[in-house]
Amino acid sequence: MARRPVGRGDHGLLVLLVAVTAACAGGDEDRIRHQLEDIAQTVSVEARETPMIRQARAARLTTYLTADTNIDLGAPFSPVAGRDAVARAAAQVRVPAGGVTVEFDEVRVTVDDQTRRALATATASVKAAAGVGGELLGVRELTVVLSEIGGEWLIEQVRRSPTSERKACPRPTRL
Repeated sequence: MARRPVGRGDHGLLVLLVAVTAACAGGDEDRIRHQLEDIAQTVSVEARETPMIRQARAARLTTYLTADTNIDLGAPFSPVAGRDAVARAAAQVRVPAGGVTVEFDEVRVTVDDQTRRALATATASVKAAAGVGGELLGVRELTVVLSEIGGEWLIEQVRRSPTSERKACPRPTRL
């Protein structure tokens, strides 16, 4: 196989290939939306999950958070500060026997390219699993602040949006 030197026209092809790859991979906004979908799946609970599975879900949740993350979903929930505290709280939340599904809808993302921080707003809904009726248990409008750290978008802060007037989620109970 013969080799040939890279010519000037080949550089243009390389730039085009990189641009197309970047466009297909999606921008930061799409990456953040997909990450929120992954988080929703992570915090959803299936019927009859063992404590070990719940611990594994809580550990996975921490991979999306900064070390000093702050979560405040508003009353009746208590604010939680720090990645480890969030993991403990997530592992201890009691849910209906059939499990729950969490979804983020109406996700809007704005990225500041200079600071590499992002603001996402979303409607979070919690539903009982379909096997037990799929009843809507609660809805919250959330504001999420993220920072890009090491190429990954991590959550710094989650707050209930001040304009959220929808039905509140029931208060979780401890095990």
